[in-house]
Amino acid sequence: MRVGLGYLNMAPAGDAPTARALYADFLHDARWAQAAGFAGIWVTEHHFSTYSLTSSPLLLLAQAAVVAPTLRLGTSILVLPFWDPVRLAADLLTLDALSGGRLDVGIGRGYQPHEFHGFGRDPADSRAAFTEAVDLLQQLFTAPDERFAGHFHRIDTPVTLLPRPTQRPHPPIWTSATSPESLRFAADRGFHFMLPAGTTFPQVVERRRWIEEAGGLPAGREFQVNRFVYLGDEEGRAAVVREIARQLQTSAALTEGTGPVAGAAPTPERPDPAMEEKAREVLITGFTAEVLEQFLALAETGITYVIASFAFGYLDPRVSRRSRERFAAEVLPRLPVTAPTPVTPPSALPAAR
Repeated sequence: MRVGLGYLNMAPAGDAPTARALYADFLHDARWAQAAGFAGIWVTEHHFSTYSLTSSPLLLLAQAAVVAPTLRLGTSILVLPFWDPVRLAADLLTLDALSGGRLDVGIGRGYQPHEFHGFGRDPADSRAAFTEAVDLLQQLFTAPDERFAGHFHRIDTPVTLLPRPTQRPHPPIWTSATSPESLRFAADRGFHFMLPAGTTFPQVVERRRWIEEAGGLPAGREFQVNRFVYLGDEEGRAAVVREIARQLQTSAALTEGTGPVAGAAPTPERPDPAMEEKAREVLITGFTAEVLEQFLALAETGITYVIASFAFGYLDPRVSRRSRERFAAEVLPRLPVTAPTPVTPPSALPAAR
C-alpha cells in the first residue's frame, strides 16, 4: 500500500489573499510530503464556488513539480466533459515532460450541475462526452498523424501531439469508478480504479467484488480509495467530524442543484447530524494502532493506494498539520509498501540550453 496526500482546498472565501495563502500552504505541503515519504500529491478540479479553489490543478501541480522534484503528481480528478481533449492532452504531456515522468492522470465525469452550466455543457451528456474524450486522449497519447470524428470533437487533419509521452505508453490513467459499469469500463481500458472519499468500508468490499467480476486486479493494476484521516484525541475528532460533514453537505447541496451565490458555496453553518454520522463512517481516526489497523483493513480488501485527506471543510490548519505529522512519523513507516509506478528520473531529461 502507498499513501498520497489529497487536496480539495475548500475555503470560506474566494478572494486573492485566501487563494495565495492556500496555494502557499499546498506548496509547503508538497515539499514536506516528499521528505516525509508520501507517494504523491493529488489535486481535484472544481469550478465557480468556494467548495474548492483548485480550478487549475495542472498549474498547481506544475509548481509542485519544481518544489518537490521526486514526488509524484496526481489529478483527482480532471472533469473531462469540461475540456477540449486536444488542449488537455498537450498540457498533460507537457507536465509529464517537465516533471520527468511523475504524472498520474485521474479522470472522471463530474457531478455538479452548476459547473456544467458554467462551461455551457449539458449534464445529461456527461457519460457520452467523457467516453469520447477518453477515446481521443488515448489516441493522441499513443498514435501519430491521427484524425478523429466524434459527436463532441473532431480533428480534420492528421496531427501528432508533441511532446510525446515521457512515461510509456502514456502517463498512468486512473478513473473514478462507483458502479459495475464504470468499473468494467476502467478494466476494459486498463485504467487504475479510484473510489471517492464518501465510499464506506462495506462499499469498498462490494466494489472489489465488482472488480473481480470485471476481470480482477492483474499485476500492476492499482485499486485506490480517498479517505479522510485524523490521528488524535477525542476532542479533536469532534471538530474533524463536523468539518468533514460540512464538506460533504456542501457537496451534496451542489450535486442536488443548489448553486453558489457570487461564488459562495451553499455551506451550512452547522452540519446536519445525519451528515455527521456519514462523516464518521468514512473517517479513519484514532491513535497510532487504531489508524494503522484501519489502513491494513483496507489493504486486505485489495486497496493498493490511499489518497489521504488531512485538511477538510474549515478545519483549523494547526489541527490538520499535527495529525498529518503524527501519521507520517508513526503510521506511514509501518505500512507495507508496494512498488510505485515506474518513474523516469529527472536526470534522464535533456539538459537545458
